[in-house]
Amino acid sequence: MRAFLSILTAGLLFVAAAESMAQTQQPKTPAQTPAAEKAKAVEGAVKSVDAAKKMVTLEDGTTLIVSDAAKLKELKPGAMIRASYEEKGGQRVATSLEVMKK
Repeated sequence: MRAFLSILTAGLLFVAAAESMAQTQQPKTPAQTPAAEKAKAVEGAVKSVDAAKKMVTLEDGTTLIVSDAAKLKELKPGAMIRASYEEKGGQRVATSLEVMKK
């Protein structure tokens, strides 16, 4: 009887471990994707740069908050940029920004 219970317990542990591994290896669906992975992208010409507010406005009216002061210094009106951003507190916060060469 003890041997049977030992085998049964081992079998149940094996099944539980297999199910756990299967769950961790499943691809994420959009509903399971964390917010950090939901970055959006934008591309366009710079209209204005407000260093005091760390804000860049594109010709289409899109505004981005850019925390990297070095990147802000690179940006001039007319420059073409490509940026990824996340929406935080109603603002678009740049997670990456690239000045494109003409």
